[in-house]
Amino acid sequence: MNESLDFNVASDVTQGSGRRALMHLAQGFALAGGLTFMALIGMSLVSIVGRKLFSAPIRGDMELMEVGASFAIAAFLPLCELRGQHIKVDALTQWLPVRVRDLLDVLAHLLCCAVAWIMAWRTTQQMFDNHENGDVTTLLSFPLWIPLMLIVPSLVLLGVCALARISDIFQRMGGRA
Repeated sequence: MNESLDFNVASDVTQGSGRRALMHLAQGFALAGGLTFMALIGMSLVSIVGRKLFSAPIRGDMELMEVGASFAIAAFLPLCELRGQHIKVDALTQWLPVRVRDLLDVLAHLLCCAVAWIMAWRTTQQMFDNHENGDVTTLLSFPLWIPLMLIVPSLVLLGVCALARISDIFQRMGGRA
């Protein structure tokens, strides 16, 4: 439980302007996700108080919570990947040489990239299907393609961040060789 809440990530890899831009973009996505969650918390609070005190909840509050949370959660993933803060179970690999662990990390980041881009592709397909079919939420008739459209850029950025992590590992491995 020694996690850092600092956004300034000290890296042993020299960060160029592209990497700094990627970090700023990932931080911007995370900030948008955080602001979305704050708005959802406020909406939920107003709805709960309205329901309990005035019998007047916000109509469709659960639908708005689902739609907003799906975007916000996806928005946090790129920064989590870029900072290397995903949950990592390394109890079985601690005894392996550092180079083997680095190669396993490369494999994990490659899989993360592949899954992120496959999810982006499939989410895009689902977005087009929902738009074509006119799918909406039950109470508010909110178009379901809109939150899907907001999730896709986060998934694409997640894949790019995974590639940046692979680059970091190869640079670090090159320095140890």
